[in-house]
Amino acid sequence: MELKTSSVAKRLGVSPKTIQRWVKKYNVPCQKNEAGHYVFDAEAVALLEQIKFEQGAALEPCINQENPQHPFSADELFNVYIEPQLNEFTSRLQNIEKKLNEKADDIVSVQLLHHRREIEELASQLHSLEQRIARLEEDVNREQAIITENAKQKPKRRGISRIMSLFV
Repeated sequence: MELKTSSVAKRLGVSPKTIQRWVKKYNVPCQKNEAGHYVFDAEAVALLEQIKFEQGAALEPCINQENPQHPFSADELFNVYIEPQLNEFTSRLQNIEKKLNEKADDIVSVQLLHHRREIEELASQLHSLEQRIARLEEDVNREQAIITENAKQKPKRRGISRIMSLFV
């Protein structure tokens, strides 16, 4: 009986990658075919079943090592297995949030400097426009003063000569 990796994986209820890792890690004696794929005989499959059993026992969290007859309660299980991982996860999440906030602060600072520069440029343009308007108002005021002075001067009498020219 020779089985391929996928067949052994299905038989043991694990992935083919797990079978490949176990073969390398535990030096499971097996042959390779001409394509370089593992081929397992009954002895190798039995050894892999034993490895799976040992791996499963090592991963079983509900067995109380001090008193195997008394399994952990839900609170004990939480305190022993879940809470330390939860604390580590919370710590890592807080570090990520801190880095994210620092990055956001850096970005806002750069944007603030950029906006400040734009505001200064606009203020400069506004100042130059105000000066230009002031000069134009001065010119208009001078022209109005000249027009007012000219209006105050007595106009020449042309009324009679105009009337006479109409008759001619």
